[in-house]
Amino acid sequence: MASKPEKIFWGSGVSPGIVLGQVLKMDSHRRLILKLHIENAAEEERRFLKAIEVSKEQLETLKSRMEEKVGREHAIILDAHLLILEDRAMNSEILEIIRRQNANAEWAVMQATEVFVNAYKSLEDEYFRERHSDIEHVAERILQNLSGDHRINWGHLPENLIITSRDFNPSNFATMDFKKVRGLVLESGGRTSHTAIVSRGLRLPAVMGVRDFLPDVETGDTVLLDADNGQVIVNPTPGRIEEVRGRIEAFGATMDTSVAQSGWRTATKDGTPISLRANTELPHELTAATASGAEGIGLFRSEFIFFGHPEGFPEMEDQLAVYGMLAREMRPHTVAIRTLDAGSERISRSPDLMNPENPSMGLRGIRLSLNAKEAFRTQIEAILRASCEGKIEIVFPMISTVEEVWQGRELIDLVRSKLLKTEDLAIADIPVGAMIEIPAAVLSLEALAKEVDFLCVGTNDLIQYVLAVDRGNPNVAYLFRPLHPAVLQCLSRISEVAQKLQKPVRICGEISSNPFFAVLLLGMGFTQLSMTPISIPTVRRVIQALPMEAARQIARKALTFVTTHDVHQYLTRAVSELIPWDLKSYANEIAVTSPSNGH
Repeated sequence: MASKPEKIFWGSGVSPGIVLGQVLKMDSHRRLILKLHIENAAEEERRFLKAIEVSKEQLETLKSRMEEKVGREHAIILDAHLLILEDRAMNSEILEIIRRQNANAEWAVMQATEVFVNAYKSLEDEYFRERHSDIEHVAERILQNLSGDHRINWGHLPENLIITSRDFNPSNFATMDFKKVRGLVLESGGRTSHTAIVSRGLRLPAVMGVRDFLPDVETGDTVLLDADNGQVIVNPTPGRIEEVRGRIEAFGATMDTSVAQSGWRTATKDGTPISLRANTELPHELTAATASGAEGIGLFRSEFIFFGHPEGFPEMEDQLAVYGMLAREMRPHTVAIRTLDAGSERISRSPDLMNPENPSMGLRGIRLSLNAKEAFRTQIEAILRASCEGKIEIVFPMISTVEEVWQGRELIDLVRSKLLKTEDLAIADIPVGAMIEIPAAVLSLEALAKEVDFLCVGTNDLIQYVLAVDRGNPNVAYLFRPLHPAVLQCLSRISEVAQKLQKPVRICGEISSNPFFAVLLLGMGFTQLSMTPISIPTVRRVIQALPMEAARQIARKALTFVTTHDVHQYLTRAVSELIPWDLKSYANEIAVTSPSNGH
C-alpha cells in the first residue's frame, strides 16, 4: 500500500455506505465490430435468432439464481432484459439491416443498438435516460453468444472485492458471491440505472460516473470506497484508513436494515394507518411490488409502452394487454395509470415536433395527449376496458389548468359512453386524478382539486419547476434540493388544501423512498406514499417505530427554517434521535451539495 501514491477520485454516490477492499478490475467489453459482406443473409438471420434464444435461456437461468441469492424483488430487473430481447421493433431493425445490407449479425446488432441507445440518451427524464444501459447490456450478451465469449468465473476470486469497470451488467449479480464483494465503482451510470437500483436494494455501496478512473487502478490495489460522499480513494494511507475506521465498522453493523416484516399493513407506532404503494414502469415490477407488500400501484408510468413502439403510438390491443394484466395481478388493490407523460420529441415522428428548444416546458404530458387526441382516445379506451379486470385509476400528468382536466374528463366520458352502447362491458366510473407538479397547479389547487377524485404529487418535476433547475444538467444539479424551504412550503400547502377539501392525496416521487423525508411527509399530513418497490420494507420499518405526533412536531419545526442546510441539519438530527438504528447512509442521500464539492 505504501509503495503506491494515494489518489482521490470523485463520482456520484448512488448507493450509500463506506467500505475498504481490493480492486477487481473487470473488462467491460468495448468491442471493435467490423462490417462484413455476407452472401447468405438467411443463414445470418438464423445465426442472430439462435443467439437471441441462447441469450433468453441464459437470462432465465440467471434470473432463477438471482431470485435464490438476492430475492425476487431484485431478480425481476432481468425481466427488462428479457423484454428487450423480445422487442419486435429492435429485432426487426437488426434483421432488416442483415437483409438490406447483407451485413453480418454483429454489425447489425451494433448499428441497431446505437439507434435505440441514442434515442434513450436524448430523453429528458433521468430514469428513462438510464434505460439505455439495459439495451447495451442485452446487446453485449447477444454479441457474446454470436462470438462464443465466456464471462468471468466468480468462484475462484478472493474476498473484500471492490469491483471497478466502465459499466456493470445487473445480470452479474446473479452469479456474484456477496460474501466476497464489498462495493462497486463505475465510470458510467447514474442513480436511476438498474445496477444502481439493485445496489441500493442490496445495501452494496456504489459510486458511479467516476471519470478517468480505470487507467489509474489495477486488480489488487487497495480502495477506500466512501459512497456517502461520492469519494473513491485508491491506495489510501494508513492515517486515512484510521480516520474512517469507525464509520466503516458502523456501516457494517447496519447491513441488516431491510429485514422481513411481520405482516404487510403499515401503521405508525401509535396506530395511525399509512398506505405504502409502489411506483412502477414495467409490468415485471409487479413481482417486486407484491413481494414488498405494496398496497397497490400508486403510479404506473405508461411511457414504456410508447417508447418501445416503432411508431410511437401503440395499438389499443397492445396497451390493453398490459393494463389488463396490471389490474388482474394487483387485485384487490388499485392500479393508478398515469396517461402518457412524455415529450413530443420522443413520441412524434413529425420534424416540427422532434427537436423542441426546451422540451421540459414544451408539448408534453396532458398537453401532448390533448394535441394528439386519437392516440389519447386509444389509451383511454384501453384503460377503460382493462378496468373490467380490476381496480384502476387514471392520472393526468403536467396539469396546469382546470380546462385541461375538463377536456380530459370529457374524453373519458365520451369513450366510456361509446363502449357502453356498443359493447357488453360493465365499465364503472373510474376515479380520475391530477399530477400536482407545476407551481401553477399548487397555487390554484383549490380549483383543481374540486375537479378530480384524488391528487398525486409528482415531487421530481415539482422540485425542478419550483427551483428552475434542470436536474439532468451537471452544472446546476447541486441546486436540485428536495429540502429547499420553498419546496416544503409547496408540499405543506398541498396537504392543507387536500385535508380541507377532504381530497385523497399521495406523494409519488423519489423523496418518499428516503426514511428522513418519509417522516417529514407524514408529519405534514401525507398518509399515502408511493415509491420504488425495493424501498418499501425500509420505509415501513421506520414508520412502525415512529409516533405520529413526533412526526408532526418535526414537520412544524422544519417549516420554520429559511435555508436548506438548516432543514437538513435539523431533520437528520431529530429523526435519528427517534429511530433506534443508524440511518446515516440515508441522511447522506439528502445531504446539501454545492459547486465546491460537486467535483
